[in-house]
Amino acid sequence: MHITFFSVWMTVLWSSILVLIYYVLRTKYELIDICSVSGVIVLYLFCMMRMVIPVEFSWTKVLFGGTLYNKIYYFFCIERNIGNDISVFDMLRFIWYLGAFLILLHYVIQYVKVARYFGDMPVQRNSKAAQIADTIWNGSKKPDIIQIAAVKTPCCFGILRKKIIIPDKLYTEEQLRFILLHECSHLKNNDILVKNLINILCAFYWWNPCVYLLKKDLNQSLEIRCDLTAVKELDLQLKGDYLAVILNEYKDSLKTGKSAGLRYDNPKLLLERFQLVAKEKCILVRKGIILAWIISICLLLISYSFIFQTKYEAPKEDIETEQNAYEVNTNNSYLIKVDDGTYFLHIQNKDIPVDEEGAQKMIEAGFNIIVKSEK
Repeated sequence: MHITFFSVWMTVLWSSILVLIYYVLRTKYELIDICSVSGVIVLYLFCMMRMVIPVEFSWTKVLFGGTLYNKIYYFFCIERNIGNDISVFDMLRFIWYLGAFLILLHYVIQYVKVARYFGDMPVQRNSKAAQIADTIWNGSKKPDIIQIAAVKTPCCFGILRKKIIIPDKLYTEEQLRFILLHECSHLKNNDILVKNLINILCAFYWWNPCVYLLKKDLNQSLEIRCDLTAVKELDLQLKGDYLAVILNEYKDSLKTGKSAGLRYDNPKLLLERFQLVAKEKCILVRKGIILAWIISICLLLISYSFIFQTKYEAPKEDIETEQNAYEVNTNNSYLIKVDDGTYFLHIQNKDIPVDEEGAQKMIEAGFNIIVKSEK
């Protein structure tokens, strides 16, 4: 198991193709109907896994990529353009690593700032919200419910020390329940961890637009899953009330560009959430999740099963290393078959004996054969 130029290229190729296919099918609802929303998330997570492990295994089959593939590899990796020491790929790799380091550093700094921002800010506890959260959260390590005037829309934060942050405004008990159902679902599913991982992945593959498409649609899928989890036991009237709360929070998020909660610059994403919540049939089925796991594992194994590599003919000077050593090909030699069944290779005005098995292989390779009555 090792990482090569070809294994990285196959990783980018496979992951990009899968992301594009999943995105098109997901936005047209075919993928959701087949695999469920949770299944779509599983498919995207396996795409992330493929990006994180750009390796070539010992059982990976090597395939010839073609003449154009040879030329591309020669231009990027073999031909030297700067001081005979640096290839195009060396320069691109340096830019890649430098960009990834700077973007990742910026992300870490911003994350630490947000953590300190919530940690140092004076807060107040909302006892009513805490009581509602107790009825929703069944596991241990219940999240802290914090009310802060600085945020305009509800959000959740923290991977180990989980917090649900709500704005400092009046909510009815029903509104609080809907909000907490949604945010608790994020925390139970470890969506904060997933979002941090996809941000790190975007930092590393910052030059690949398909990674940002993956981030966008994965975030949307996580929101849809939370919506469906929150309303799965509600009747039509309560579903409408839930969507009204989401819409009000969305409107509040538009009033400021510094909201800590989720903000949808594209209203179509919010409309899609509403449409899926309103669908009568259940799209959180367990069979879909199992099917998604099977599809993901199969595609993952297939993606590692072969790899395209270059293939070059050895230079003539590397073959003819001695004065009496010659390259044997169909242009400078031919076979002679004698009546007694023996074969000779004629090259450089010399006849060299060849066994029958070797002669048959040369005939299959296209060598001409001349039949002589005697030798």
